[in-house]
Amino acid sequence: DAGTDYNVIVSGSFVPDDTSMYVSLVIDITPVITVQPVNQSLCEGDSVNFSVTATGTGLTYQWRKGTLNLVNTGNISGATSVTLTINPATVSDAGNNYNVIVSSACGNDTSINVSLAVDTATVIIPQPAGQTVCEGDSVSFSVTATGTGITYQWRKRKGTLNLVDGGNISGATSATLIINPATVSDAGTNYNVIVSGTCGNDTSINISLAVNTAPVITSGPASQTVCEGDSVSFSVTATGTGLTYQWRKGMLNLVNAGNISGATSAILTINPVTLSDAGTDYHVIVSGSCTPDDTSILATLSVNPAPVAVAGSNSPVCAGTTINLTTQPVAGATYLWTGPGGYVSTDQNPVILSAAATDGGTYFLTVSANGCTSAPSTAAVAVNDCDTMDFFLPEGFSPNGDGINDLFVIRGIGYYPANVFIIFNRWGNKVFEAGPYQNTWDGKSTTGIRIGGDELPVGTYFYILDLGNNTAVIKGTIYLNR
Repeated sequence: DAGTDYNVIVSGSFVPDDTSMYVSLVIDITPVITVQPVNQSLCEGDSVNFSVTATGTGLTYQWRKGTLNLVNTGNISGATSVTLTINPATVSDAGNNYNVIVSSACGNDTSINVSLAVDTATVIIPQPAGQTVCEGDSVSFSVTATGTGITYQWRKRKGTLNLVDGGNISGATSATLIINPATVSDAGTNYNVIVSGTCGNDTSINISLAVNTAPVITSGPASQTVCEGDSVSFSVTATGTGLTYQWRKGMLNLVNAGNISGATSAILTINPVTLSDAGTDYHVIVSGSCTPDDTSILATLSVNPAPVAVAGSNSPVCAGTTINLTTQPVAGATYLWTGPGGYVSTDQNPVILSAAATDGGTYFLTVSANGCTSAPSTAAVAVNDCDTMDFFLPEGFSPNGDGINDLFVIRGIGYYPANVFIIFNRWGNKVFEAGPYQNTWDGKSTTGIRIGGDELPVGTYFYILDLGNNTAVIKGTIYLNR
């Protein structure tokens, strides 16, 4: 019926008729929404549109959230138009009650409620942390993340190997990865997790797994046999993490003191070894970052006593006489003498006949027994030209306590260490004897008819002096005067 050409003709008894002007008929249509808005889902920060299609005359629009009329401000535009735009969308914009009222002069129509789902970006907060465990223990890595529709994938080798559940691994696609039991092959510095979601993914930092091992002794210590005074070492080789050592003798923890060093290291040293160090129960306890400790086998330390060399001689001697080198016997021993001019002898008590001046000097002796060798001992030998020596045997002396000639002194007697000096009275009775004589006779009887210590009377006495150098004995008289 609507149109713009309506008029009226008025007729009467008289002509002419009268015709009105043309008029229009406008018929307004009540608003009807023909296409409803639809639900929307997007990521936070994106732009979203709600649209409506309606029929009617003179339509106006008012978008609402619930009963709240939206206005064009901030991130909202088109609040009174066919299309509502929210850009950028935020989490606070989410809701399930967006609608639009379409109005006209003939009424209004309200759309259905539609929802806006605003998904959030995937963000790891906080990052997983590295772990240190002992082999055989259980270890877990955990991650916390925000976002929509989150899934997890734990990885190793900096993301080149996706882990899967199986064996000692569980939770490979969850927020917590569990490795139980942890093995040395699980150790690494490149574990991470990729967290995926509706609005993207986030990859964690690379984290490390350190798998420490318990101590295990792989070799040693070995038993040792040494000589007294030598140095000896016990050593051990072990694997494990954070190793420490404690050497023990029996139940006694050894300490670094005296002749012991390395008591808390892989090598124990005893220097010098004494007989008291011998034992059958040396061992070491190796501890580490992980338990249990490992204790070595028992090692024996056998200590052979070192022989002692004591070199002696009949020095001084006269040229052409015999040099006697001497030492005490040692059971099962061998002897080595060395001396001037390349002298070498393996006799216990070697003899050098017809000594020359070049035989004088220092002689060295070492004694070997039970696989051990003594420290060198020395004997100094003087070879004198006795033909030119100042040797004098006095004819008398006066042991009266005045400090003058109180002792019978034979000048040069020291050149004959093997001498023997004997005194007799006029009846042939021995009254004094010394071997060697060292100028100590003070006129007292030490043997024979008088009791030792008694003073002998004034008179003439007879002597025999054997110089001990294979020469003829010397005989003579001594006058004792008080």
